[in-house]
Amino acid sequence: MIRTINSKDGLDYEFGEASDRIFAGINLFKEKKAPKLILTRGKLPWSVGIPEGEHLKEIAITNGISENNILLTENVENTDQEAKAIKKLLSADEPRVILVTSAFHMPRAQLVFEAAGINVVPFPVDFQKGLSKITFMSFMPSANALSETSFFVREMIGRTYYNLKY
Repeated sequence: MIRTINSKDGLDYEFGEASDRIFAGINLFKEKKAPKLILTRGKLPWSVGIPEGEHLKEIAITNGISENNILLTENVENTDQEAKAIKKLLSADEPRVILVTSAFHMPRAQLVFEAAGINVVPFPVDFQKGLSKITFMSFMPSANALSETSFFVREMIGRTYYNLKY
């Protein structure tokens, strides 16, 4: 969701795809549907800059969420680690979490979070397909179609892996 870029002042961060996840979480908190906002410190070994959750925490604060109402996990690299890190932050009296993630990723994420012992209320966002008319151009090869195919294959591999694991 966050892309690290070089700027004249050093590293800077900008939104990429899926930025609606953070804003959905902020809205759920403001609507009093969630008592806390939990953000994950997602950081892959080859990532540059701070973990994603640290930047998102600043976005949440800028959008009116008190720092006291924001929890950050330890650094994580995948959905399985996210679920386990969030489980560590939950107390016995927190029976569930509202899981905000991309609609396409929700089946895998929900499976992994429930396997970690977390009661999940799914809240899918970031729907990949909008309304559009089918035209002749819909059947023409494109770089975007190749990218979408790659995204699909990667998600299917992840779903298969976690279905076998859990």
